[in-house]
Amino acid sequence: MNGAAVFHRAGDSLCYSPDGVSLTLRLQCAAGDINAVELWAGDPHDWAKGSASGWSWRCAPYAAHKLGTDGLHDFWEANWAPPYRRARYFFRLRACDGGIWDYGEKGLLPSDGSPDGVPPAAPAGDFWNSFVFPYINAADQYRAPDWVAKTVWYQVFPERFRNGDPSNDPKGVHAWRRGPVSNQEFFGGDLRGIIEGLDHIAGLGCNGLYLTPIFASPTVHKYDTDDYLRIDPAFGTEGELRELVRACHERGMRIMLDAVFNHSGAGFGPWKDVLANGEASAYKDWFHIKAFPLFPKGKDSGDTRDTNFEGFAFTTRMPKLNTANPELKEYLFRVAERYLKDFDIDGWRLDVANEIDHAFWREFRARVKAAKPEAYIVGEIWHDAMPWLRGDQYDAVMNYPYGTAIADFLQAKPWSPGGKELAWRLAAISFAYPQPVLRSAFNLLDSHDTDRIATRFGGAARAKQALALLMGLPGAPCIYYGTEYALEGGHDPDCRRCIPWDPTPEELAFADFVRALVRMRRERWELFSDGERISAYLDEHPGFAALGARSGAEAVVVMVNRDGVAVPQGAWREALGLGSGSGAMGGNTGQAATDLLNGGEFERELRPGETIVLALK
Repeated sequence: MNGAAVFHRAGDSLCYSPDGVSLTLRLQCAAGDINAVELWAGDPHDWAKGSASGWSWRCAPYAAHKLGTDGLHDFWEANWAPPYRRARYFFRLRACDGGIWDYGEKGLLPSDGSPDGVPPAAPAGDFWNSFVFPYINAADQYRAPDWVAKTVWYQVFPERFRNGDPSNDPKGVHAWRRGPVSNQEFFGGDLRGIIEGLDHIAGLGCNGLYLTPIFASPTVHKYDTDDYLRIDPAFGTEGELRELVRACHERGMRIMLDAVFNHSGAGFGPWKDVLANGEASAYKDWFHIKAFPLFPKGKDSGDTRDTNFEGFAFTTRMPKLNTANPELKEYLFRVAERYLKDFDIDGWRLDVANEIDHAFWREFRARVKAAKPEAYIVGEIWHDAMPWLRGDQYDAVMNYPYGTAIADFLQAKPWSPGGKELAWRLAAISFAYPQPVLRSAFNLLDSHDTDRIATRFGGAARAKQALALLMGLPGAPCIYYGTEYALEGGHDPDCRRCIPWDPTPEELAFADFVRALVRMRRERWELFSDGERISAYLDEHPGFAALGARSGAEAVVVMVNRDGVAVPQGAWREALGLGSGSGAMGGNTGQAATDLLNGGEFERELRPGETIVLALK
């Protein structure tokens, strides 16, 4: 057995309370190394006096089950409800080579060999070779708004969604058009246009609306805020924002705004004061300034490596805010509270959230939740985000890793040549977080910061597969505006094209597919959010991948064939466990497979490039 691969820590994704009553405990080991795992657990204070050995800690065994694998590691899981909310525990491992080991904080030690069913006096070594979860405190528990798990989001880049009011167009606005765009072109998209487009969004089945920044800014993208308390005049008025929020709520739709608290724009009033007054400015501590003068070379080169202050990336047009400053913190907290209280928005997406200190986000969460307890807080973090998802900062992050795993598979990257590697990668991401965190994740394939999926994958067929796979994962999926028409676009700024309001028959057909997919997802949100995960693959058909969820006798599986060779019916049924083998559904040969998007029983091969969603009962 590879002892170096055995790992557990009493926290985060490996030990957490999903409900305030019980504990979920996970153990990591090398793939294929262990046959069985037992959790031995008891109360830390429950000791009994023995006749010969003195005091002994009382514990009992609980079976663990194999949760899954990421190819390198297997993960085992046990669930236990401590009677007094306190837990001391260790793991007993039965290795494939016949060895029996006890694993606790002191490490991995050979077990004393107690026969099955006979509780040991202690873990191997002594009582202290165990882990401790001191107490399940309600205040420490991760909680996110329950409505999030029922949501399918639609992201809008306001300047390119719809021009509803030409009277507020910026100077030099271009006529609405198809095709490539730049970050210097304005097309007049605004809040009135979004209001006019709500029926289209609701018609797709989406019940969450996420807007990129709408506050006063000189640019198309608005990520360089000049005034956090003013709607950009080219987008509309405060009255129109209130009307938009009301219109969303009337349709059963939540709305989330985008805040940029990592940096401001160059036209932000306090920054202009610093530029004008230098070291005498009352706002100099609102920014990360190293020394004065700000531009030691005598001019602004546009690159902060030539300056005495920090900015977003290396641009001097976005000076970095010092969120440790008490006055600035209070200003930003009041910004967040104002739109929650005065405009009744339902959440905040937070730009460049990983570059801001954790203390700021803890206070931010307290203020936001006090203003609106059911508000949703989403941080822009593209990497492992566990430090921000312990219940004291964000409810979710923009879960790009799920989307990247799907993209790597569909593009047959060298590190993800087939469905097996996709299953392993998705498992690795999932095992990195507690289940309640995955339930509330903000999942996406593309956005204003990436190339569009129709372009990345080379057409609508692969884009369908990507969307279907995304819908099969836990969390709240998000559709980028225009994706319902398979809108193309390269990397920023080309991913911010104008949505076509004169769709072709092919685009309308793609929208019908998206509509059916969203309906399927929303009708079964509980299954996808809380059900047991399913994944399947075929070594002889690397382009085949299936994933989904099951609960009791019900299961829904998304099944795709990336490659140019059909997958025989017998092969995919075997992979799903609907044949004689023991696949994802455990060899239940009697289950019928119903095509949820097209209707009827699905009883044929999976064709090249095809996407099918099956209900198994």
